[in-house]
Amino acid sequence: MRVYRCDSCNKVIADPYTVGMKEFYLGVDNDDYFSLIGLAIPVERKRKIKIDLCDDCFRGLHVIAEKKEREK
Repeated sequence: MRVYRCDSCNKVIADPYTVGMKEFYLGVDNDDYFSLIGLAIPVERKRKIKIDLCDDCFRGLHVIAEKKEREK
């Protein structure tokens, strides 16, 4: 049996909500020219990841999204 752990609060859960999220992070451009002269240029990147959330964190995520919509 597979054990799921909430990616937000680390609580062990039986039936997770799987959510697709976009992760934004800084990568480094590894161009040959820049590596020869010792420079590393940060490049903004993003990727899609799947996270497992417990019921409380899933509901909290929806509350945050609803609040953001009301502010618009």
